[in-house]
Amino acid sequence: MREDHPIDRLVATVDGTVPASVADSMRALSQRLAGRRRWVLAPPELCDETDVRDGRSLGFVLPIYTARPPWGEGMDPTLDRAHLDEVKELLGELCRISGECHVSFVVDFAGESIGTVEEGRMDESLEIGLIGEWERVLDERDR
Repeated sequence: MREDHPIDRLVATVDGTVPASVADSMRALSQRLAGRRRWVLAPPELCDETDVRDGRSLGFVLPIYTARPPWGEGMDPTLDRAHLDEVKELLGELCRISGECHVSFVVDFAGESIGTVEEGRMDESLEIGLIGEWERVLDERDR
């Protein structure tokens, strides 16, 4: 990869109030994820912020080399597939927490809302629009 290759961020945050059990699960997950694999750029970072009105934002931020034009042309397919695996792992764990703790997550990528995780499942825009389409593009490249 070129040194100046831009980096996007996949951000998944709890939708609504953050119960203590969810915060505990997410802190534990952060530690497990960090040691689970060698991440392309960095493991998902737990982001816990409180605003002036005592609103809490809790979630994960995963850095990813951008594949948006014109940068997708120069994207190393091996790194692209590794990023896909990282995103699938993170979203899979969020599905688990969502199902166990009855909480929803909002997922943004590159500053745009791209879907939700609710009742332990990714919505169609994440499952098909993000994961499915990413896999399709990579599979076509491999042919």
